[in-house]
Amino acid sequence: MRKPSSIAIFLAIFVVALAADLVSKHVVFESMLSDPKYLAEVDTGATVDGDSRAARAQLGVFRHQVMPGVRFSLSTNPGAVFGLRMPRWLMAAATIATIGIVFYFFAVSDARAWTVHTALALILGGALGNLYDRLFSSVVVPGYEAIRYQVRDFIDCSQIGYKWIFNVADAWLVIGVALLGLHMIGESIRERRSKDEARTTKD
Repeated sequence: MRKPSSIAIFLAIFVVALAADLVSKHVVFESMLSDPKYLAEVDTGATVDGDSRAARAQLGVFRHQVMPGVRFSLSTNPGAVFGLRMPRWLMAAATIATIGIVFYFFAVSDARAWTVHTALALILGGALGNLYDRLFSSVVVPGYEAIRYQVRDFIDCSQIGYKWIFNVADAWLVIGVALLGLHMIGESIRERRSKDEARTTKD
């Protein structure tokens, strides 16, 4: 069992990561979808009853420049990472498997491996943030069929060469995996140095 302090820190990072994702999605989508400036550009003649694809096409008018090279562009992703199409049940199963893996590695990791704990908490927060969207999200462009059960994306860096629109959960997943990778590299270097020192001492 982990020490209470380790569990508390892990859960705190997870809760902050999950909240940051869900709150940012809600605030950005709600504020932009209700802004008359953007609604004036929506093509009300393109409505197709029972088909959310028309609504997804209209999301392209909801764009706001945040800073040089970064803007908020509303989008929804019916698939997995990079828009890959997968059945909802398979994506949910993959997320549940990820959650199980996260808890396993947290349980067996070194008690002082704070980098690992932070990475796992971020991965857990990102995975659950996107799972929430796949199970419960509903994006409504006024006059159109609701876009349901798709991941809400809005961070657009296409002006600086990154073509995929993403969200805070995606960022947490990438950061978490990167931290794990750096930890593994660091452990490998330390292990190699330890072996070298042991060999030198023996000689």
